[in-house]
Amino acid sequence: MNNDGIAGRSRDLREGLIAASALFHFREHLLNAVPSRRQIEQLCPDYALLGDVVNASKHKTLTGNTPHGSPFVSGSESLGERILFIEYEDDQGVYRYVAKTIVVNLVDGTERDLLEILTNVINFWEKYLESLGTISKARVFSFESPVRARTRVDCEGGQLSFELVQGHRFRQSIQMLRFNNDAGQAEPMDLAGAKINFKVYKPALDVDVFLSNAAMGKEFKKTVTLSELDSLELSKLSSNAERQMFINNLPEVIDALRQLAIEAGLESE
Repeated sequence: MNNDGIAGRSRDLREGLIAASALFHFREHLLNAVPSRRQIEQLCPDYALLGDVVNASKHKTLTGNTPHGSPFVSGSESLGERILFIEYEDDQGVYRYVAKTIVVNLVDGTERDLLEILTNVINFWEKYLESLGTISKARVFSFESPVRARTRVDCEGGQLSFELVQGHRFRQSIQMLRFNNDAGQAEPMDLAGAKINFKVYKPALDVDVFLSNAAMGKEFKKTVTLSELDSLELSKLSSNAERQMFINNLPEVIDALRQLAIEAGLESE
């Protein structure tokens, strides 16, 4: 869903469901002659699916009927993150693309990309608000399937880091495809007889500490390697402000700043 280059901690799924809930419940914020859920579903079929997605995120299973009949999804297990690997080939050889998607598995055996559903619903609301005169011109958002033809240049610089945190829920699927240039479509990669290695390690984070002496026109730097525990605590923080405060209060960082102050002549030993 987003392009932060990190997967494995269900952040994309959570953010996608927040957006889904906002779009589904937007109807409740309209004034006067508010259309019913059934009426909106008739105008925008993906609104029906979006409602099931939102309710599925709250309940383990969905059993009750909806304005469109039986739910399109069975429950929370129908929603999940997927890492997508696509292998391409041109005259120069093989190249690859990796992306993150949020998959919605329907009870009929098909699946949908959550971003496509969100895009269709927000485009509906834009047109609806334009029809009411609330906005002068509706914006149109486009959705491009992540499974499509790409040039080598399109795939440059793309990489994905994978994170797991001890004690946190882990649920991830991986799909590996190979793009068939002749057919113009991606096909499942044959992994018969293949051996896939997966390594998990505990990262040790490095923090660079800087101190400048304007009179000398110099900048001094020292790198501090955080402990395993501090690295884990830092990874749990959600904002840059929280992370910066945490780092600033670490004893080893405070000591590094003191040493830099001595080197810069700003403090005596």
